[in-house]
Amino acid sequence: MTQTDYSESHEQIKDVKIGYCRYGHGPNYILAVCGAVGCYKKDWPLKVLSHFPPDEVTIIGIDPPGYGTSRPPERKQEVQRCMKDSEYCLGLMETLKLEPFTVMGWSEGARTTVHVAAKGKEKVNRMIVLAGATKVNHLGAMAFKGMRETNHWLPAGRQPYLDHYPEEFLRTQWAALCDVVDQVHTFCGGRFPCDLVLPQVKCPTLIMNGGMDRFCGDPNVCFIPVLKSLAKVEIHAQGGHDFYQKYPKWFSTKVLEFFKSTEKK
Repeated sequence: MTQTDYSESHEQIKDVKIGYCRYGHGPNYILAVCGAVGCYKKDWPLKVLSHFPPDEVTIIGIDPPGYGTSRPPERKQEVQRCMKDSEYCLGLMETLKLEPFTVMGWSEGARTTVHVAAKGKEKVNRMIVLAGATKVNHLGAMAFKGMRETNHWLPAGRQPYLDHYPEEFLRTQWAALCDVVDQVHTFCGGRFPCDLVLPQVKCPTLIMNGGMDRFCGDPNVCFIPVLKSLAKVEIHAQGGHDFYQKYPKWFSTKVLEFFKSTEKK
């Protein structure tokens, strides 16, 4: 890899100056979406991206509005947040002239990914969902309630966020996010808005989970009944919620295999 294989920049998309990183110069275009209270530097670091051959992929790591380098404005957590983020995702890839593309998201970003694939239609040729869920059940809602106060977290759990955000930002944003999850569970039947548009996804999909993940939904509940033969599932038995960062070589290998198996002849 050379220095020219990685860069950071901004583009004006709608009303927000969107920050993003760019890795590689290959023909497989990928948009990577970060998780809750994340950013591309935290959730798509170069130590992960560099496991992809730069001559095979062009990866764009986006900071959605209110996260990372896409501030101001400050992030407003709301039930429709991921749906709104998807418009900036599609706008960025259109501006960069990187279409059609694969959309890939981790955790909360996986919900944004579903909206991008559903809304983008022919502009999106593949979807990759990492540690994602379109629904939350009672146990999941209770787990988020138990995590609401970040000052009660173990230092090792807080530090990856504090490397990129002030403590007050993490505290208020995470609490607001937990309130959104509670609203979805209480008032929306446990269905995030992305669950309602999932049937509109018509592209090949790779669902990747860690076998030891305590937070991720069962793909046989969320995705497989809707996507059926469009979806393939890969599970790293030892992986947790951030399996793709702990096992980046396995992760990149499975993604590249997915690309090869879904190439149009």
